[in-house]
Amino acid sequence: MPAIPPMDGKVNHAPHVVLLGAGASIAAYLDWGSEGNELPSMQGLIDTIGLREDIEKAGFEANGLNFEAFYDELASSGEHPDLLYEIESKVYEYFSSLSLPDKPTIYDYLILSLREKDIIATYNWDPFLLQAYMRNENIAEGRRPQLAFLHGNVSIGVCEKDRVSGVNGRVCSQCDQLLSPSKLLYPVKHKDYNSDPFIKGEWDALRSSLNYGYFLTVFGYSAPKTDVEARSLMLEVWEKNRSLELAEVEVIDIRLKEEVEDSWSEFFFSHHYMVVDDVFDSYLFTHPRRSCDAFSSATLMCAPWHDNSYPRFEKLSELQEWIEPLIEEERRYDDEEEQFSGKPLEPNTEG
Repeated sequence: MPAIPPMDGKVNHAPHVVLLGAGASIAAYLDWGSEGNELPSMQGLIDTIGLREDIEKAGFEANGLNFEAFYDELASSGEHPDLLYEIESKVYEYFSSLSLPDKPTIYDYLILSLREKDIIATYNWDPFLLQAYMRNENIAEGRRPQLAFLHGNVSIGVCEKDRVSGVNGRVCSQCDQLLSPSKLLYPVKHKDYNSDPFIKGEWDALRSSLNYGYFLTVFGYSAPKTDVEARSLMLEVWEKNRSLELAEVEVIDIRLKEEVEDSWSEFFFSHHYMVVDDVFDSYLFTHPRRSCDAFSSATLMCAPWHDNSYPRFEKLSELQEWIEPLIEEERRYDDEEEQFSGKPLEPNTEG
């Protein structure tokens, strides 16, 4: 028999696990109006960050270049170390220059959608997730999700001696030495997720949550079958999840549904999955901070909750003000064991 997720009245304590790929950051960039430096895709990366001249000077044809395959060949062969260094330096410099606009973004909605029991694991190098996490601290301090940076991140620094990570550019909380930039994992066929202590720790955090997760949302990540290590690390713990027969997988992707299903079929149990092409139509955004609670109420107790969909806001303060009643409800549960109501919030968007 599957394990019943840890329920307490209308409160579900099992984690909601969110996986982010490059498509999530591209969707956020387009959604906020494409302000600021362009977010490069792998297909357009060499021109966006100014690598074409370096590649051609080294004797390679840049037109139609598959960057992932090209980098893999460079890294595997050990040839052209100067070009490899130039690529990595320009990638780091460019991604470090990216920043969120002042207006609320998909990343702000995402951070505020989840509780401290949940986790967001990202494959992305850009700093958007941490920037959103930090600027929503005032409204959700102590009640934000865990973050895991599976391929490293330009916004994260580490102290290898004390095994401490934090915001890049700050000092270690143990030794007061400046944190070193985290290692970035590049698109090679066989990635090493174990040799770097920081990367390994991030994967351990994700795997721990997958082992107990009740809802898995994948946003803008294609789960390429060529990335054998990543797929196996996730799948081996997901398949052992004692709530698997009850859990749900949600994939947010603009590809054809059939392509999405093919990419993620190994992670589906029977018909327990959904595919949407807009994050604002996702279960995550139609039941913010209550996704696992609402889903288990609907499927286990035949008592579905009304949607509590996010309105769209022009100011970050408006989004924070709208979410505050849900956070207050969580505080009352902690202090007085008052159950979640399951009622939608007022859709008032006035500032």
